[in-house]
Amino acid sequence: MHTTEQDRTAELHRAVGLYTRLVYGIALHELTGGSRADADDVFQEVFLLYFRKLPSLDFGCEEERRAWLARVTVNLCRRTNLSPWNTRVDKLDPGDLTQSAAELFPDGQENAVFEAVRELPEKYRLPVYLHYFENMPVSEIAELLKVRENTVLKETKEKSGG
Repeated sequence: MHTTEQDRTAELHRAVGLYTRLVYGIALHELTGGSRADADDVFQEVFLLYFRKLPSLDFGCEEERRAWLARVTVNLCRRTNLSPWNTRVDKLDPGDLTQSAAELFPDGQENAVFEAVRELPEKYRLPVYLHYFENMPVSEIAELLKVRENTVLKETKEKSGG
């Protein structure tokens, strides 16, 4: 258990270092018509919640921590998508998100693949991203998205040409 603020801060820095790409990548895929500002807000909210909940969180392994962060990110993105502001306001130029993706994936080829995944129909984006970019097992993706494993398998194979 992390009891002191210094321990919690150190753990937060470690988690941000390990999971920036996961959290930001999910936000970029899950926010419908979102902007970089929306992705930044979700990112900050996820790690603020993580910091606040650290004393009560008890992860048995790193996979549980990753799953918790992914689940919270998906939930916050969905909440953002359904907010009155986001349902009534036109969004910014998608080039704004392309710049964010380039920061996450400086390798030109990986960035191009990331952008291609963002062009997929919404139901395929997140499973394909999590499986191929974050190497998340199908069982974990299914649990995260609350769907059957066969659904995830079908979506990732169908859209990856497998």
